[in-house]
Amino acid sequence: MSPAAWASVAAMTRPGALLLDLDGTLVDSEPLNAAALEAFCRERGAPLADGETTYVIGHGWQEIYRELRLGERLGLGLAETIAGAAAARERMFGESIPLLPGVRELLVLAREAGIPTGLVTGSARVEAAQVLRSLGDLAPRVTVCSDELARGKPDPLGYLWVAERLGVAPERCLVIEDSAAGIAAGLAAGMRVLATACANPAPGAAGHQDQSRAHRRVDSLAGLGLAELAEIMDA
Repeated sequence: MSPAAWASVAAMTRPGALLLDLDGTLVDSEPLNAAALEAFCRERGAPLADGETTYVIGHGWQEIYRELRLGERLGLGLAETIAGAAAARERMFGESIPLLPGVRELLVLAREAGIPTGLVTGSARVEAAQVLRSLGDLAPRVTVCSDELARGKPDPLGYLWVAERLGVAPERCLVIEDSAAGIAAGLAAGMRVLATACANPAPGAAGHQDQSRAHRRVDSLAGLGLAELAEIMDA
């Protein structure tokens, strides 16, 4: 980028921080997580209905465990349920969860521009660890997982928690999400929200997420630059 172009971008309101979702945003793992939980529940004689499997997409473990009555149906606590689903995912899919297009480039861009990054995920820590390892030194500076919070998305708690630890005011944060629950959480936190449709099933398909409430929607994170991120903050 030329000096004049850099000066033009510098004059715009760049995000103070990028706060990222994980499943469906950085990796195409939402269907895998839902399938793993369904398999674990089926193994224990408590199969999930289609609507229940769909509910898993975009929600955190606290909400999934409560809304699907997993404690009552499985006879297990939350931690045991998470461990069982994680083991099922490992058996079914191993480590074959590649990053979605543009993810690595966006994280490199943020690092070079001095924009701190954070991760707010509905996955448990044991589930998120695999992806975080694959990111190496590009992994977000602050991360929080669903089993570390009292309330998950669409509650804004996770996004506010990470913003506070990064030392960035909510209104200066840009949330990048794929799910309706995650978009609602970012908005409730008073943040700007960018939705990526890269891993979002087509309208009418199982698991499709309504992204209409986001400030901006893109087909994927590929090709995003500082100017595009600043435009979302300035809009």
